[in-house]
Amino acid sequence: MPGYYVVVAGRDVVVRASGDGHATGSVAIPGPTATARTSVSSRVFGGADDRHFVIAVSRGGDLPGVAAVTLFQLTVSQGGRPGGLRPIGFGNRGMPVLGAAVSPDGKMLALSLVHEFPPGGLYGSVEVIDLASGATRAWTGTSAPGYWPGAPAWDGDGTVAVPWWHSGSAGLVPAQLTGIRYLNAGTPGGRLLATQLVAFPAAVPGLQSAVIVPGGEVVGSSCHAMHHTATAQVLELSAANGRLVRLVRTQTARFGNDADALAAAFSACQVLSVAGTGGHVLVWAFAFGRIDNGVFTSLPGTTPQGLPVSAAW
Repeated sequence: MPGYYVVVAGRDVVVRASGDGHATGSVAIPGPTATARTSVSSRVFGGADDRHFVIAVSRGGDLPGVAAVTLFQLTVSQGGRPGGLRPIGFGNRGMPVLGAAVSPDGKMLALSLVHEFPPGGLYGSVEVIDLASGATRAWTGTSAPGYWPGAPAWDGDGTVAVPWWHSGSAGLVPAQLTGIRYLNAGTPGGRLLATQLVAFPAAVPGLQSAVIVPGGEVVGSSCHAMHHTATAQVLELSAANGRLVRLVRTQTARFGNDADALAAAFSACQVLSVAGTGGHVLVWAFAFGRIDNGVFTSLPGTTPQGLPVSAAW
């Protein structure tokens, strides 16, 4: 298990010890705050260790799908002390960042983006940014409306793997996981449909999130609500065929009415980060915490308003 996790709490990025969640340092997110006409949301993404992180800050106005996204790089010391937030050159085009991952050597950043409101239907793209030079390679999925790449993960050979999602509706959640795409980060980029796809024999329906374990399987969440009760399942799926490998954890929460239970099943049901070979998972499943080989431990890190958490190893 990594020694530290990073969580976004309001305007602060906080580093906490994975064991008991005590804070070891924090740094403020620069830039304007939310107003009556604008919104600000921040997410944190990790890499192959617990030292390199990326913060994505989205600022939106009145129009849906139009957001200014700013990226920052954060390095955490071996003692859990955060450095400053260093801006990352990013050609923002108003596209939400679905996922990001820092390469194992800390030099490259992979981003999964989604174009939510184009005339032909939503589609996704993957960009790989050299953090030193700012050089960017892009793979676009304009010829695959209704499909998009999920949270990226780096393999040791410079390959970026992304879950390949599909939805027949306008929304992203829940959706079907149809397979895994593999991109060679050393190539110039191009069409997403030209990259290698390991397609599942049957799409996995009803998932809210999925994280690829580098060199291993897929850890995802599937949640539903019934009779005032929301149920969250954390699942391990085969990266080769999408079949269930094991049920990692089931958590339930009781609500006063079906509407609140349904809202929780859609908004508070996420696998946030996976460490090692998948034995340690950061989750937001009606409560924030970590799962260690099926055992849930609650951790601090909620926002002041108790909103869903963004955290990463």
